[in-house]
Amino acid sequence: MIRGEDYAHFWVEEGILHFVYKPNSLIDVEAARAVVRDRLRFQNGVSYPILCDIRLLKTANKAAREYLAEQGCINALAVALLIEKEYSGTLSQAFIKISNPTVPTREFTTETDALDFLHNFR
Repeated sequence: MIRGEDYAHFWVEEGILHFVYKPNSLIDVEAARAVVRDRLRFQNGVSYPILCDIRLLKTANKAAREYLAEQGCINALAVALLIEKEYSGTLSQAFIKISNPTVPTREFTTETDALDFLHNFR
């Protein structure tokens, strides 16, 4: 059985769900389902703005991005994608522009800016 905690860990701090992908994670649709299932179980029906740190994520395929854009937005008020500055944001841009998430979603290169954005949704 694929478990979400194999790919990411999460916690709530000051009303924001922090979601960090583990180093070199390769996300396919099965991994995406596991991550969403475990996150929703963790949230226990409570909606949060989500800081999603994808700096160490290796890749997510198209099927995974599409699943996350819809099902991954359940119980999310907004999503801030934290990316590496030198990483031009190719994966995050594909997620935002092509997969079209169902909640406000932006990319940031600093955690401070990402948290400032998310504080508007608490």
